[in-house]
Amino acid sequence: MCFSAEASFGASAVIGIIGIIALKKATNFPQKVFAIIPIFFAVQQFLEGMLWLVLDGKLYMSWKQPLILGFLFFAWLVWPVYIPFSMAMFEKNRIKRKVLLSFLGLGFLIILGFLYVMIFHNIDANAAKLHINYTYDYVPPLPWIYGLLYLIPTIVSFMLSSVKKMWALGLINLTSYIFSRIFFFGHVLSVWCFFGAVASVFILWYIIQLNKIEVHQEDEYGVNQTA
Repeated sequence: MCFSAEASFGASAVIGIIGIIALKKATNFPQKVFAIIPIFFAVQQFLEGMLWLVLDGKLYMSWKQPLILGFLFFAWLVWPVYIPFSMAMFEKNRIKRKVLLSFLGLGFLIILGFLYVMIFHNIDANAAKLHINYTYDYVPPLPWIYGLLYLIPTIVSFMLSSVKKMWALGLINLTSYIFSRIFFFGHVLSVWCFFGAVASVFILWYIIQLNKIEVHQEDEYGVNQTA
């Protein structure tokens, strides 16, 4: 995350607590899969906080590369597949579920490209003003297309979901991405993840609302059966 090591560790703690609460309140498998998202965000922010300490000279430089790869593991390899998977688990509409599974397939293709960069190319990171700049010695052909493809599983999956109000989470991610592109152009990877805190609050709120709906439906069913 941008700003500083303290900001990253603070966000990690807050998001982690939100994730644990959300996971405890989840009542079924799709909800539990959904609730793990904040926990993954928390781990990702903790890794970047540690990387800040390395770049500030407060930790061993030998830790730098593992921490870079750890952060990119979530940014590049987890989110393109985990988000469409979690949405597919929620989806009851057959057509939309198939589309979400196709997004999952696209996500796997995307992470193959990222794995190629991680394995065969040099990746580095340096501290800049209020963010960490991740660099690598490979530029894919038409990189803007690759970036656009990344948004399909990570943002469009939320927008496509027929689950009530799930589009709001997609809107949060899209707005944060556009904000990062405009005000932190070239450093989206680090800055965009900051908004995981906002998304995590939404996830906790949403699981609580789902449970309220389930309880209400059970009460209605019980009344009808008694009648």
